Amino acid sequence: MATLNLVLDKRRARKDGTYPIVFRVRVEDKFCDIGTGFKVLITQYDLKNNCLLNDINSNLQLDQLKTHYLKRLRAYSVENVGCIDLKSIKSFLINKMTSEFTIIEFWKMHIEELTVSSRHGGARVYNTSLSVISKVIDLDIPFAKLNFKTILELETKLYKRGMSTNGIGVYMRSFRAICNKAINFDVVGYEWYPFRKYKIKKTKTTPRILSITEMKNYFSLDLNPSHFLYKSWLIGKLIFMLRGINIKDLLLLSSDNIKSGRIIYKRAKTGKIYSVKVTDEVAEVFKQFISNNTLLGILSNTDLLDKEKLVAIHEQKRKVINSHLSKIGKILEVNEVISTYVFRYSFANISKQVGYSKDLIAEALGHEYGNSVTGIYLEQFDNDLIDEMNQKVIDEVSGFHY
Repeated sequence: MATLNLVLDKRRARKDGTYPIVFRVRVEDKFCDIGTGFKVLITQYDLKNNCLLNDINSNLQLDQLKTHYLKRLRAYSVENVGCIDLKSIKSFLINKMTSEFTIIEFWKMHIEELTVSSRHGGARVYNTSLSVISKVIDLDIPFAKLNFKTILELETKLYKRGMSTNGIGVYMRSFRAICNKAINFDVVGYEWYPFRKYKIKKTKTTPRILSITEMKNYFSLDLNPSHFLYKSWLIGKLIFMLRGINIKDLLLLSSDNIKSGRIIYKRAKTGKIYSVKVTDEVAEVFKQFISNNTLLGILSNTDLLDKEKLVAIHEQKRKVINSHLSKIGKILEVNEVISTYVFRYSFANISKQVGYSKDLIAEALGHEYGNSVTGIYLEQFDNDLIDEMNQKVIDEVSGFHY
């Protein structure tokens, strides 16, 4: 009799120290494995109960997949009474999934998994990519019918629609990730992979930056607190003085993020922890906002509770702030269109102009500069050195008093 169980395959350690989680089909003393696409550190897995530790959403996904395989295994047993062969069992399970899942169905299933896991930003990206690509090529087909030629045709059609190289790259990376996941879940074999010969193109973009003089003019702009651009103007200052903090992370900051005179937060996009000193200038700007559940008070409790809608709310807030910043740029007659990203690039550029190294700037921005050895070296920078640089850059451009 064949059995199916979820196990951590400790035979195959990856370079990052993780192990794949697989479904193991066993017949007496022989077994074969079916991939799940999940890989974890051994400390993240409960070997006794065969489940992930402290990860309810992932366990739910694995339970759903296990239920699917068990139904298939029972169907196999009914159709093949007295004939139990591991190779044919695995083929039966995989082929059934292949014949049932079209690309669009599998893609939508992935979006649903991201949504269930509260990864609404990722779900939004994949949903947008699916919407665009499905209008250009037919995705209501099995993965096996997708080939390299179709990928090239997709790229050509997207160019004809007026999309940029980097814009196309965003959609292609989503498409490639779906194909990789289909392989990891044994929906289709490795030999099929249509992205093996296709290289996703990327063009270098020139970062938009403000010069030291332009940034000084920005900080010294005389705006009345009642002016409709005032709060967005302050937000621009905060992004710069908080070392290029992402607008989404800034809007989410609450009093819980302030500890011992520092703002400690996790970057929503990467999960990296940042620690930024609350300088006198930063503290003064925060005083201009009426905080509620967040330091800026721009997001309401209702906004924060609805995680799915919060993604769209962030996008709407970002667009409004960027619109206001663009208007401020016109007032200042600067050459660049000012947006929230301009302050991050400008912080890095001005830090370099006042004499700081690329290594230290990269550490301040949360990047790993250079190779892995340099990355290890950067970990030795203490906060005092980065705080000193940040304060000097602020002093260089601010010179304002409240």
